[in-house]
Amino acid sequence: MAKFFFLVSGENPTLPFAEVKAILEAENHAYSVLFRLTQVLVLKSDPRCIESVAYRSSLTRACGPFIAHCKASPEEILNTIEKADLSLHITPGESFAVRIKRIRGSSPQIDGLSLERKIGRIIFNSVKGIRVNLERPEKIFLGILSDENFIFGLKAVEIKAGEFIKRGPSRTVFSHSAAMPPKMARCMVNLARPKTGDLVFDPFCGTGSFLVEAGLIGCRIIGSDIKRRMIEGSIQNLSVCGVEPEGLLIADARVPPFPSESVDCIVTDPPYGTSTTTLGMRTSEVFKSFLSATRGFLKKGGRLCLAAPKRVNVSRIAKELGFKHQESHFIYIHRRLTREIAVFTI
Repeated sequence: MAKFFFLVSGENPTLPFAEVKAILEAENHAYSVLFRLTQVLVLKSDPRCIESVAYRSSLTRACGPFIAHCKASPEEILNTIEKADLSLHITPGESFAVRIKRIRGSSPQIDGLSLERKIGRIIFNSVKGIRVNLERPEKIFLGILSDENFIFGLKAVEIKAGEFIKRGPSRTVFSHSAAMPPKMARCMVNLARPKTGDLVFDPFCGTGSFLVEAGLIGCRIIGSDIKRRMIEGSIQNLSVCGVEPEGLLIADARVPPFPSESVDCIVTDPPYGTSTTTLGMRTSEVFKSFLSATRGFLKKGGRLCLAAPKRVNVSRIAKELGFKHQESHFIYIHRRLTREIAVFTI
């Protein structure tokens, strides 16, 4: 077990942290959380955890080996860096650069550029034969200022949002105003904790957002929707992304055509009755009837991750139907809608 830091997105206060933990659990990495700050998570796990998060995460921005932590004062930071064994992270002949990331204006009294130069000087003097390269360094040491703390590590992975932007509504062949953005779709898939080869089902597949993201991380996928137009659109979007479904069905989510305990995970965003149809049913009735049907074909221990308006209180509905509530996260969309992302097991 080694120590690692994760710099996560600031888009939501809880989802990015939950996604990292879900990925580690899905990929069977034992871990223990050491501490958490705004947009920073530090934990102990095995070195392979970095590869798993880099491959699956949508809300992590950078991660790598953790080196040091202290209060955010220039004197304490430099003293802490001088005491660290930097030879564990860079070897003679390699080039490096130092970058400082300030989270939400933390520690405004610290001059970031000056701190980068001073830390760089310490690293240069501590390991013989290394060189500074600010343009294309082989190693990047990252210092993060968050909540008046300083976290220092080696950036092994940087996860850029570009790939998710490419799959956004403006880039897909078929789009809809209610489609879940790719980053959030990937996060929700991760919260369901599917493993490679697991069967992931979306009974309200719409434009195929969840199916695309599940397929891209190696899951088998099946989707259904009551509208033929949505199924035809999903086929187009999956094809463009190079994802092959095991099946796309025109079907009513209340009467799923699956045998008992045949699906590993369910990830979905049922209609709320705003820009999507509920076939004349109240939103709460949609969730109740769908969840009742779901219990039959979700495997024992399998997870269901869904989005719902906070006002629906989907956790209460699910508990009444025998589901075990694992976690919920809330996203403010606009004045009339706060979305709950909830995870359940049977």
